[in-house]
Amino acid sequence: MVGFGWVGDIGGFAGNATAEMFARWMQVGMLYPLMRGHSAMSTARHEPWVFGDRTENICREYINLRYQLLPYIYSLFWEAATTGAPILRPLLYHFPNDLKTYTLYDQVLLGASLMAAPIYRPGVEHRVVYLPAGIWYDWWSGESYQGPTHILAHAPLEKMPLYVRGGAVIPMQPVMQYVDEFPSDELRLRVWPGNGEYNFYEDDGQTFEYRHQNFSLRNITVVTNINQTIVNISTSEGKWTPGQRQIIVELVGVGQQQFLDDGQQRSLSF
Repeated sequence: MVGFGWVGDIGGFAGNATAEMFARWMQVGMLYPLMRGHSAMSTARHEPWVFGDRTENICREYINLRYQLLPYIYSLFWEAATTGAPILRPLLYHFPNDLKTYTLYDQVLLGASLMAAPIYRPGVEHRVVYLPAGIWYDWWSGESYQGPTHILAHAPLEKMPLYVRGGAVIPMQPVMQYVDEFPSDELRLRVWPGNGEYNFYEDDGQTFEYRHQNFSLRNITVVTNINQTIVNISTSEGKWTPGQRQIIVELVGVGQQQFLDDGQQRSLSF
């Protein structure tokens, strides 16, 4: 929870991974601040394609998701750099009054909004997941749950249980094969019904000019009443502006709206 946040190796460093466990480790590794396949020189080859088509396809899906989530992850690095907040967080970090989170060692939060409950033992396709207070949504199906509660999650090899807090905002970009493969003309803000607040940070990703106010910081709030959700996006703070792009605001399970990003305040009603 303190100190060095740039950590993460995947694939099992010592010994030879099995196809099943390599896929499982890649799934949770998608969340790591540093996502790097790595093993000792004495092991067998650990590239995803070594383990067969099924494992390779699973790895591809989660690596692609990693690239889509880079805007969210980049904001977390800004938060870590400016406040010291960890990027990967135990549940007790956001739920200090919930004693059940104190000994919960096999679920993890990426920032405040995304929670994973990975499978980490061979031959397992179901596991108990604890959802703290609030509304939680299954990332894959959109099914909602009211916490605090325990659920039994079905997790075949292709699926890592992944949940989103109600009111969350997750910025996502198109799939790329490497960072800055092409200029992105689209940013998707995935929003889940509920009440929440999010600070979205961007800069040029290349230089230290952010030290001279060359960044963009926007506050996004989500307010849900009985039959309506309002998403408010503040005017951009800072001197950096992205290239021309469409912002697509998707209220998951409801619909989406889009606009040409000009850095100005927006209020959208769903």
